[in-house]
Amino acid sequence: MTKILQLPLMLAGVLSCMPLAAQNDSKPAEKEWLELKGKVAEKEKRLLALIKQAEEKGLNTDYASVSRTVLSTFQKAAEFDFQNLEEVRKIFQTYGYYSKIDPAETENLPVYEMTDCLTVADFAIAELEQQLQGALSLEAPVDFSKGGMTLEDAYYRKDGRIVFPSTITWMGDSEEMLEAFGRMGGGYYGISFLGKDGKVSKGRKDAVYRRAKEETAKNMAPADYFIGHHAAGWMEEAHPEILDGARHFTKYDIDNPFIRESLDQLFSQMLPGWSQAFGNVPKMHLLANEPNFSTQQGGWLAKNGVSGITMAKYRQWIVQKYKTLAALNESHGTEYTSYDQVHVELPIDKTLRGTAVWYDWCRFNMDRVNEWFTFLKKRVHAYDPEKSPVTIKMLGYILGDEDRDDGMDMEYLTRLQEIVGADLRVTPRGAQFFGKNEVGNDPEKGWQAYYDYEWQEQSMYLDFSKSLCPDRPFYDSEWHGLSSVSWRHFDLKREYVRSSLWLAFTHGMGAINPWLWGRSEDGALGSNADHIGELSTQPIALDAYGRVMKELNAHSEHVAGAVPDLRKVMIYYCEESAIQTGEYIAGVKAVYEALKLLNVPVGFATPSMLSELNLEKQTLLITPTPFITDKNLKGLGAFIEGGGRVMTVGPERSFVKNELGKERGEKTTLDTVRSFAESTIDGYCSTFRKEMDADLFSMSCEVRITDADGKPAYGVIITQHPNEETGVVSITLNNVSRFERIVELGDGNSPVKVTDLISGKEVSPEIILKPCDVRLLTAE
Repeated sequence: MTKILQLPLMLAGVLSCMPLAAQNDSKPAEKEWLELKGKVAEKEKRLLALIKQAEEKGLNTDYASVSRTVLSTFQKAAEFDFQNLEEVRKIFQTYGYYSKIDPAETENLPVYEMTDCLTVADFAIAELEQQLQGALSLEAPVDFSKGGMTLEDAYYRKDGRIVFPSTITWMGDSEEMLEAFGRMGGGYYGISFLGKDGKVSKGRKDAVYRRAKEETAKNMAPADYFIGHHAAGWMEEAHPEILDGARHFTKYDIDNPFIRESLDQLFSQMLPGWSQAFGNVPKMHLLANEPNFSTQQGGWLAKNGVSGITMAKYRQWIVQKYKTLAALNESHGTEYTSYDQVHVELPIDKTLRGTAVWYDWCRFNMDRVNEWFTFLKKRVHAYDPEKSPVTIKMLGYILGDEDRDDGMDMEYLTRLQEIVGADLRVTPRGAQFFGKNEVGNDPEKGWQAYYDYEWQEQSMYLDFSKSLCPDRPFYDSEWHGLSSVSWRHFDLKREYVRSSLWLAFTHGMGAINPWLWGRSEDGALGSNADHIGELSTQPIALDAYGRVMKELNAHSEHVAGAVPDLRKVMIYYCEESAIQTGEYIAGVKAVYEALKLLNVPVGFATPSMLSELNLEKQTLLITPTPFITDKNLKGLGAFIEGGGRVMTVGPERSFVKNELGKERGEKTTLDTVRSFAESTIDGYCSTFRKEMDADLFSMSCEVRITDADGKPAYGVIITQHPNEETGVVSITLNNVSRFERIVELGDGNSPVKVTDLISGKEVSPEIILKPCDVRLLTAE
């Protein structure tokens, strides 16, 4: 049941007094609606008066101003919904992906929105009263409205200070919204801009450049410019073959020469003027949106197959790899008499997984996609005089997905980007799941039995990216922590929004653009937005988002410092096993989750990274890795011979086959410091804690986590960053568990002075954390 159906007691009483026809066939009674509006207006008036008092005393009002904007925004929004119930009902009925709310309940939406406005106002008023009484001191966030911004290593900076730029998808650029939720800029241009003559019209170019100049005037930065991959109608008519092998957001054959020539024409005409229009504003090229080139049976649009051009490239790839038909036939179990006969039936049969045919096709698909993105990067840099950094909006679930038929080479594409990108998903407990994810609706099973939200996808992707590219920024250009095509939640809690954002930025997030905002400035819902359960109908969640981004920016140095400089345990990531068996990634995820719960600084190491590891301070952990190339297996041996430390999980299942599925025969073993049997996550936590070296768990400030009964417990994600000069340790605590946790800082013998940096107050070293509770502390 959605929150829209779970109205507060007061309003439930109001509606129960209304005639049945009024509840089902028309909007709520005018009198009650006016009373509710009046209460919100009174609260807003009180808030504005307190803001004025605080400003006169020199107190920070940036956080309260977010709430002021939310109240202003949602009074217009709720009024629109109240006055246009039929239009709103139609939107709720017709959006394509989701189970719909009963349209008869639509009239409750404005009441729900206004009621949440009261909650937002009360929260802000209580905070301001504490500030005025001297009980609360809030650190001022950075002012994004003035001054320049630069990109330096892993973060954007203003006046040398780390900052976290933000916005909301489709938010608009009114000053009120920019001040509250962030000033990132951006726009779009695509191959469809080209006319039949191969030219981009002056009007098209001027519109893009005009937007760039307008955003620059408003100090909106950085600018994220998305390249659209949807061909113009005339292109499809003149060259219908470009649609062979098209996919969802890349709607043409990426191997087609006409497409590549057209993109080169587009970049040559658009980018010089684009760069000039922005001047010194930092910008980036978003090369593609959610690329996926799945080719297996049942895969996302895999039924579209590939073009003849792509299959010809595959034959060339096979020739280069095998050199002779005899070698190919032996590997693939075929009887080809000519390379012209080489083909793969698409979508490829999933029962072939684990064979040479499967591996070669998936590896080829990765190589051709790698080449495509390399082409895009080279061409935008050829025409952009500043060679602005490139990013890709990778699907966030891909790293943890059991399939690798989609062409996504995780290591290559991560390293290709100067600004590593994805759209990561975080899911709150109690969400409604849709389509194939409906099995997740039982709140007592799976991750919901343990956690207040599903945090693993986001954390794992960030830890992987930061392991490979620690000095590059991470930008989530479509963050799915507030809504997603797979889930909806109709009552997003303030605490959840705060916890999930803190988890993102303490894991290396550098900039963020959540999905999505679907209202115009007059409050009207737009018909192109998926409104069911998203920000446009949830004042509390919107307020929380704006406030948390200010909080993160106010404490940016501590937040950035939470990302580990040294990851003590590095999980071995083997692409061959990821391609050949879905069990491999499941094993990686289980071990990763256990190490995170134990608060071991964990990362990932690919075969190419072994020489970069610190032999004295880092340990390589190998999960069951059945498929591996001879080269990579030899590399592991050389790593150990050179002094590298290795631990294994389920070693009997590792290295039994080469990448093509050929049995190795004699069992390969490694000289490891420790081996563990495969287990559950709970089992790994228990075993790792008992048997791994104690130094892996050591922290600058000792920490003990227990449940309400005093028993050892898990679920609090902890970071520590000691200041070597002062000895003060910066600590973040984030309770992702669905249960209360008690955290004790220090060894219990020596007194520890603990300060809460958010409130500016000294606090007890014993801290009670409710689910989604976050603390930023110093201990000395």
